[in-house]
Amino acid sequence: MRILYIFLISLIGIVFCSSDMAFAKSKSKSKQKTKRISRAHVAVPAIYGVAQLSNELNNIINSGISKADITVYVKSMKNSDSLYARNIYEFFTPASTLKILTAEAALLYLGPDYRFSTRVLTDAKTVKNGILEGNLYIVLSGDPTLTYYDLVDLMLTLKSQQIQAIAGNVYIDNTAYDESFYGPGWVWEDKNYCYAAPISASIINHNCISFKVAPSKVTGRLAQVVTSPKYFYPPIKNSVVTRANPSRSCSVRLSKDPGSMISIDGCMPKGRYAWGVSYVVTDIPEYNRALFKNLLSRQGINVFGSVTFGSTPQNLSLVGAHASKPLRLLINDMLKKSDNIIAGALFKKLGQLYTRQPGSWENGSFAVSQILSKRAGVNIAGLRVLDGSGLSPDNLTSASQMMQVLDFAFHHYPTSYEFVSALPIAGVDGTLKHRMGNIARKVRAKTGTISGVVSLAGYAVSGDKEPLAFVIMINGSKGLGWRYKAIEDKIVTALTRYKRLG
Repeated sequence: MRILYIFLISLIGIVFCSSDMAFAKSKSKSKQKTKRISRAHVAVPAIYGVAQLSNELNNIINSGISKADITVYVKSMKNSDSLYARNIYEFFTPASTLKILTAEAALLYLGPDYRFSTRVLTDAKTVKNGILEGNLYIVLSGDPTLTYYDLVDLMLTLKSQQIQAIAGNVYIDNTAYDESFYGPGWVWEDKNYCYAAPISASIINHNCISFKVAPSKVTGRLAQVVTSPKYFYPPIKNSVVTRANPSRSCSVRLSKDPGSMISIDGCMPKGRYAWGVSYVVTDIPEYNRALFKNLLSRQGINVFGSVTFGSTPQNLSLVGAHASKPLRLLINDMLKKSDNIIAGALFKKLGQLYTRQPGSWENGSFAVSQILSKRAGVNIAGLRVLDGSGLSPDNLTSASQMMQVLDFAFHHYPTSYEFVSALPIAGVDGTLKHRMGNIARKVRAKTGTISGVVSLAGYAVSGDKEPLAFVIMINGSKGLGWRYKAIEDKIVTALTRYKRLG
């Protein structure tokens, strides 16, 4: 136990140390910004003891919150004592702080080195005169980081094996996850944006396509669509007209026509500035079919059969495979950037592997709850984990349950570093890059924001270098997120001023 304690103290130093060595990988701009903040920083008085801390937090909450529900929980990771508790057993919508639960469950069950795999298999026994004498199977695993370039490289393995044609069919196996692409309770408007793209076994470029629309040099003519080689595009029907003068009424409208065609219309002002457009892929099967037909055609590979969908039989031969980055890096991206697609994919993957059924929102919920209960000792009574990302306003958790996860994650030797180091650092990176610059590097925490909900949960270093875990969730009025975030920042800043008596 003494060795473990020493390791945890050293881990705290690795995670929170503000020395040049500990943060050598930070960008130079971030360093310069932090130095400027330090010079301008005015010393603030310390907060001594639990009673004074409670008074300080109560004053912050009472002066800033009206007609909103708030829960705050602060606990020492060194001494295991509770320093502040408010409404910690009541249930709140957590927004993206729910990713804390998804991350820890994934690390515990899959392990930091787990990788998603996209495979190409065949039942053919031979390749004769460049013809694969059988069927080809493309097995999609729900890899949230799979890109078009990855698939191009994967198809190149066919060419490297001198395959010029496929005698049978090409089967796209997308059975790893179910076909309920949107999480329970997701707001309809969100589904038009890439941060809420469909979660399926096929996730290519986050199921989001980007392109630019540039004005014509001649007034009255169609604008130009500028695509990128990073994506595969369905046909784009462009009806955007170039106007002579800037107009507030000018905008580009995007819609989906039958046949998976992207349709854009509207107007844009003449000039030298292009507008970026993002399109969410909604018809996943049709997009997959067109994409793989195109990939095979680009490689000059003829398919005598058809490109269709089907489950992969057992005992096939491997033609090629692509592996994602290890889970520890996916968790880092998910928490730093609050990536909903990675969270949703991990959620369904846990459901798939835990229940041995196609990954779904339902078995993902069951898996995450059971993993946290059985492996982390979390009391899951009343816990409602619906989507893994926190997009649904119907997710529910208490500060007590969130704290149990934070406490376990901090002290769990095999994955503590992977979890804590993946959290955004105040004033430095991720979703906290532009927040709490006054206490830069002293806080690592996951943010959460949806309409009427603001949350923040993670770790802070006290005035006498004691690691503290905290949970803040505010469920209030729409449009007041900026005010709620200011309250969060004040609360966490107070924690960094806290010192124990004696």
